[in-house]
Amino acid sequence: MAMRSGSGTGVLVALIIFIFLTVGSATAAILLYGQKNSAVETAKANQEELKEILRTSENVDEFKAEARKNNQSLVGYLLNRSEKFRTFATGDKNSDEASARRRFNIPGDMTLQEAFSSLQQENGTLKTRVGSLEANVDDLRNQITQSDQAMSQLRSDSADKVDKVQDSIADYRAEADRHRSDILATKDKFARTIDEKERDHRNMVDQLQDEIDDLRGNHTVVTSRLNELRKVVDAIRIRPKNPAELVDGRVVDVLGSSGQVFIDLGREDRIRPGMTFEVYDDPGQIRVNSNSGEYSRGKASIQVMKVSETTATARVTRASGTRPVVRDDVIANAVFQPEYRFKFLVYGKFDVDGNGSPSENEADFIRSRIMEWGGEVVTGEQLTGDLDFVVLGEIPDYVSAELIPTNATDAEIQAIMDKRAAYDQYDELWQQAINAQIPVLNWNRFRILTGESD
Repeated sequence: MAMRSGSGTGVLVALIIFIFLTVGSATAAILLYGQKNSAVETAKANQEELKEILRTSENVDEFKAEARKNNQSLVGYLLNRSEKFRTFATGDKNSDEASARRRFNIPGDMTLQEAFSSLQQENGTLKTRVGSLEANVDDLRNQITQSDQAMSQLRSDSADKVDKVQDSIADYRAEADRHRSDILATKDKFARTIDEKERDHRNMVDQLQDEIDDLRGNHTVVTSRLNELRKVVDAIRIRPKNPAELVDGRVVDVLGSSGQVFIDLGREDRIRPGMTFEVYDDPGQIRVNSNSGEYSRGKASIQVMKVSETTATARVTRASGTRPVVRDDVIANAVFQPEYRFKFLVYGKFDVDGNGSPSENEADFIRSRIMEWGGEVVTGEQLTGDLDFVVLGEIPDYVSAELIPTNATDAEIQAIMDKRAAYDQYDELWQQAINAQIPVLNWNRFRILTGESD
């Protein structure tokens, strides 16, 4: 019984130990399996991270060898290599490509090597220019040296000339001293002479003053007589009539209500078809209106249609309903005169067609009309002694030379001066004609006095 009991206890112990060993083995197996899975996952993650850092297609053996040689990791070697290149290229280990391009002003389509090559080319060009400028500087220095040498020579020559001039001046100074002595002596002589002349002059002035007093008395008497004679001459003087007021002819007959009349002027009187006349009741109506300053218009206007030897047929181009043309009416045309060729000076720009734009061409029309009707046109812009009429165009605008802008161009200044000159010439002709009592006509007066109808 005792043996059986000890044997059972050993088996039990052995069984218990077996159970512990089995449980421990299972636990160890479970732990090892878990560690294996964790290690596999870690290895897998490391493999993925390695793939992100280094592709299998990239050949880094040379970098690995360099890293081992420098006792560095591959990444550390590459980072150190990158920092050294950045520091070498830009001086800043933290710079990147964008900051490097901004710093050195490198375009986005150009590499550092291309930018450096471009700078080298520009540097070569600048060196060439510097060499050329240095050569020019050397030439200028040589010229300055030559100029200095020439200046030194001129100074030396000038000093010699100054010495010679000073020697000559000494001679002139001595001569001047002698001349001064002569001048002083002469001055004293002239002073005495002037005193004598002044005494003689005062005596002569006194004598002349007496003569002037006598002449003034005679002048008063002569002036009084001259004024009396002037009044007599003014009373008997025959003043010439204004050429514009001279009657040219008369109406000798009127053909009823046909609008045609006969005048006592014909081919012998240089009458031509187309000529026009103004019709008045009598010569006294051909005068200047005191209110308007214009010549009074006649009661009608006629135009010559047919010309015979001593008479002509004309048609009425303008008429007054209350004052018809009748026999013995007088006719006048400022340009025409049977026994005389009036002389006209036509100046300025005219608005014959009434479009508000005066021109020289319309002045030529007036000249041609004067010559066509037997008058004579005087060329130039000056009044002559035998002139009968002055025909002036539109008054030019007055432009003051003081109103020229400070920033005006030469062309603008010339245009203003031309306008001023035209106004001055117009005003001068007007004043000269008024002073010479020569009739002045504008286009309107010319039309009235030549029978032009509206």
